[in-house]
Formats: sequence, C-alpha cells, structure tokens
Amino acid sequence: MENNLTLENTKNNSSRIYTLFYSFFLIPFMIAVFGAIFFLLFRFITFETDDASELLNQVKIGSATKRWQSAYELSKVFNNPKTIPNDLTFKNQMVSAYKHAINDDPLVRSYLAIAMGVTGDKFYAEYLVQGLKDESRESRLAAIQAVGMVKASAGLTELVNIINTSDYQDERLASTMSLGFIGDKNSVPILDQLLKDNEPNIRWDAAIALAKMGERSCIPIIENLMDREYLMTFPQLDHDEINKVLLIAIETSSIMKDNLFQPKLMTLASSDENLTIRNAAIKTLEKSYNRIL
Repeated sequence: MENNLTLENTKNNSSRIYTLFYSFFLIPFMIAVFGAIFFLLFRFITFETDDASELLNQVKIGSATKRWQSAYELSKVFNNPKTIPNDLTFKNQMVSAYKHAINDDPLVRSYLAIAMGVTGDKFYAEYLVQGLKDESRESRLAAIQAVGMVKASAGLTELVNIINTSDYQDERLASTMSLGFIGDKNSVPILDQLLKDNEPNIRWDAAIALAKMGERSCIPIIENLMDREYLMTFPQLDHDEINKVLLIAIETSSIMKDNLFQPKLMTLASSDENLTIRNAAIKTLEKSYNRIL
C-alpha cells in the first residue's frame, strides 16, 4: 500500500513537473518562436525601400495593395531631391505607370501624380494636365495639386474651368492654390474675381496667389488675415489654425513689401498673444521694411 502511494506521489510529482515545464518553458518558447517567425514574415511582406526604381517596379507588378503603397512611398521618397532619378528611362516609366493606372485603383494614379508633382519637373506637366479630366475625383484632385507643383501653365484653362464649374470646394480651392504656384499673369482676372468668392478659404488663397504676383488688389484681404480678432470671427478656425494663417499672412507681406502692411505688423509685433507671431512680425519689419523695434 505504501509502495502504491509512493508510486502515485511520484506520478503526481512527475505530472506537476511536466505541467511546469509546459507552462513555464515549452509554451513560452513556442510562442517566442512563432512570434519571431510571424515578425520576420511580416517584415518580409511589408518590406520598405527608398530605392525609386524598386518602388516603381512594385507599382507595376505588385499586388493591388502593394501598388498603391509603393506609389505612396515614392511620393514620400521624392521629398528628398537627391533621391529623384533624372534619367529619361525612369521618367518614361513613371509616365507609363501613370497612364496605365487610369484603369487601376485611383489611389495608385493619385499617388503617382503627387510623386511626379513633388519632383517639380516640367517633363511631367503634359501628362498631369491630362489628369485634370480624370473621372475619379480622387485622382483628379491629385492632378490639380501636382499641376501647380510643376508650374504647368498648360493647365491654366482647365484649372479655371474647374474653379468655375466644380461642385466640390476642395477642387476649387486646390485649383486656386495651383494658379498661385504657377504664377501666370493670365490667371490674374479669375483670381481677382475669387477675392469675392463665398468661400473664405478661396478668397484667402486667391489673395495669396495675387500677392506672389505682386498684384495690389489682394492687400485688403491680406491685411484682414493679419488681424487676430478678424480671424476669430470664423468658428471653423481653431487657435492653432489662426496662428498658422497669421504666419502665412506675415510671410506674404514680406513678399510684397507694401507699406500698407506696416501698421498691422507693428500691432502683431508689439502686442500679439503668441511669441512666435510677435517674433515673425518683428523679423519681417526688420528685413522687409527696415524697421527696428
């Protein structure tokens, strides 16, 4: 009987040892192994590169998800001018991929448009202008932005048409901004009209576009944009957005260097609640208007 109890205790102890082994050693070990395998597999599947040619190749031959992801990565990579290939072969491949993408996921064509726009290379202008008539609103909006980035004057007529006919405010706003980037004097009449647009953002961006071209018709609006109390009457603007608008208006005043801006700059420099705004106004007065405070 005692031997049986001893044997039973031995079995129970052995069982507990195995339980402890499985609980504290084998199971955690297996979890770690499978975790490592999963991690390596995930890294393999989501492998990212900053090589433009490899990314473009993935745009052409990758899976549906991989194509738009690679196009997106390409648009990010090109933010560094040193990574932009200048050889004609690559450029033609970019154009070919962009053309093919019109029958593909709109995301692919959209990110390719932005990637071409980021380069600032007029080589892509003709093809981006064609993108202004895309049926997909997503890729059309990207083309609108990209046309401005490459300063494609050939897109002027279609941008004006979008401003006059589009039912979408984001397209009208992007077109207004692109007119400012292009800087073609032929766009001054439409930009002057937009100073009276019902949408505040369009009025403001039209004024900034005109300021870049040295057109004084924008001055009253730019003065308003340098007035914190005026901006606070727009409930859609939060505190941070108001500060951003003020900084943009200050920078715009430094481009025009018109003495009419000095009173607003003096007020901001001496009494604005935000130190960054005050410093920006002080520097602009010193550099652009020779006023030392």
